[in-house]
Amino acid sequence: MTGKLRIAASAALICWIAACSRDELLNVDSEQAPGFAPPTLEIILTPESVDQWIDSVFGGFADASTSSFMLVNDGSPSLSSRGLLAFNAPIQDSIFFGDTLSAAIGFDSLRMIVTIDSLRSQLSSGGTTFQLWSVLEEWDDESADWDFAVDTPGVSVAWTGGPGGSLGTVLTETRLTEEQMLVEGQDTLVFDLTPFTDSLLSAWADTSQANTGMAIVVADSGSLLVGLPRLQYYIVPELVPDTAIEIRCPGANFLFCVPSFTYIFDASAQPPPVGVLQIGGVDGWRSYTRLFLPDSVQVEDTTVAFSLRGATINKAQFVIRSLAAPPVPFGAEARFDGAAYELADDLTSLGPKTPVGPLIKSSAFTIDPSSLQAGSEVVIDITAQVQGWADIPFDSIVPPITFTIRALPEGTTFGYWNFGAEDGDPATAPILRIVFTPEVQFPFP
Repeated sequence: MTGKLRIAASAALICWIAACSRDELLNVDSEQAPGFAPPTLEIILTPESVDQWIDSVFGGFADASTSSFMLVNDGSPSLSSRGLLAFNAPIQDSIFFGDTLSAAIGFDSLRMIVTIDSLRSQLSSGGTTFQLWSVLEEWDDESADWDFAVDTPGVSVAWTGGPGGSLGTVLTETRLTEEQMLVEGQDTLVFDLTPFTDSLLSAWADTSQANTGMAIVVADSGSLLVGLPRLQYYIVPELVPDTAIEIRCPGANFLFCVPSFTYIFDASAQPPPVGVLQIGGVDGWRSYTRLFLPDSVQVEDTTVAFSLRGATINKAQFVIRSLAAPPVPFGAEARFDGAAYELADDLTSLGPKTPVGPLIKSSAFTIDPSSLQAGSEVVIDITAQVQGWADIPFDSIVPPITFTIRALPEGTTFGYWNFGAEDGDPATAPILRIVFTPEVQFPFP
């Protein structure tokens, strides 16, 4: 065999050996490196299975004056409620007509319009009449309640007209039926105040006088949830006294007309008892959770400990369990949304004043009272937060998992719902369910 042939044969042999070796590497047993596929595992952590698990509920972050609605109710099923509103001065009394600013020589007509939440409003079978009353005395929108016009620390002023407010005369009324809401799709309630246009707008424009405002009251029977009231009125300018110019409030150039508003009701919500988490409620309940995850966990039916640190967190679910319905009239009747948020500071040092951070990705959930029974589960996805915890370098101090749960948006519902807490019945306590894939490691022999 010539030298060239020997070299070619040797090269072919080397290639054949390399190919065989490559085939062997690609076809090793799946339980051995490098073809080892780590298992995907599930664990369930309970308050008893971690070093520290703290649930807390704080209230007072949203109230009637900051909620997204006003509740007007006739006294059933054991709740009387009415809305209070006052439009802030100054009221626009001049307008550009063409390129010239013209003063007003008068006001032509006035209407107040409120948006109806038709899904959460209940009218009587023949319809419900709503009245707009004048209010006789000044009130504080941030502290007014059924008994007091002003109820701030150190200053309490009772309504001179008795509980529910000092009402004067009926300015106007309007009737609304279920047919109008459902068939015609009407989503607004219009109060025509034209007979009082000049006197009302002039009074609101007078900054030297207190703006006592108005009250929305149910005249017969029914319940209504309404949004932010707005005004619609017409100015008669000096330049063209035969023309009335429409002004809408609030509007793009008229933001100072946003009203002061609240609603007052004749019942008193109580703080949640021990062992209960409350979500929702106009009082702005927020539930806080703080827990320390273990670095390693033992999966059921195995004797191996797996590290959560460095693992891929496929799913992390905070599961809360429903208790019985809250007492009337505070139990939520209509479904509402909620979400989990990170905390921007230390809960243990700042307590209720702990600032809320960003919303936890994909954590939104819905509470539907019509389908909740004792023991029903509501699942809140906190995968993003737990994965962030698992990705913290091993040479760093691992912080606890902390988050808050609240209605979305806050103050969006009058009622709330009760769920079990870590310091309550273990059968209804929350749990943390984690599905994870351990980090692949190749230890040297």
